[in-house]
Amino acid sequence: MKLSKFILAFLVLSALVFALPACKSKQKVVEIPGANAKAGTSTSENQQKTTSPVIVTQPTTSTENVPEITRSESFSLAEGETNQSAMNYKYHVVVGSFRNQSNAKGLQRTLSNEGYNPVIVINEQGMFRVIMNSFNTYNEAHVFISKIQSRFPDAWVLIQK
Repeated sequence: MKLSKFILAFLVLSALVFALPACKSKQKVVEIPGANAKAGTSTSENQQKTTSPVIVTQPTTSTENVPEITRSESFSLAEGETNQSAMNYKYHVVVGSFRNQSNAKGLQRTLSNEGYNPVIVINEQGMFRVIMNSFNTYNEAHVFISKIQSRFPDAWVLIQK
C-alpha cells in the first residue's frame, strides 16, 4: 500500500513539473530604439504621391521585403482629441483601426503610458484610426514602421486626402 501511494505521489509531482512551465506567457516585451524621437524633423523634398489603397514592398534594414500598406483617405481628429500638431504632417503611421472609439482610447492609453503621443482620428466611414507617429516624408514613416514591425506587424501609412 505504501508503494502505490509513493508511485501516485511521484506521478502527480512529475505532472506538475511538466505542466507548470507550459503556463508561462509567450508574450514578448519589445523595446523600440529611437521611439521617443520627435516626429517629422526632416524636410526632404523626396515625397511620394500615392493613391488609395496601395501595397508597397520596400526593403527594411534587413534583407527581407516587408509588404506595407499605404492608404489615402479623408480624416479629422476624433472628438476629444487636442493634438492638432499631428495634422501638420502628411504621413501618419497607424497601429490600430477600430469601429468603437473606446477600443481606440484603450490603445491610445497604452501607447501614452509608454511615452508616445498617439492621436485618434476618424475617417468618413466612421473608423477610428490610432496614429502612433506622424512624419513629413514617406521614408521617415517607412523607417519607423520597420522599427515597430515586431510589435505592430499590421502598421500602415495613412495620407490625408
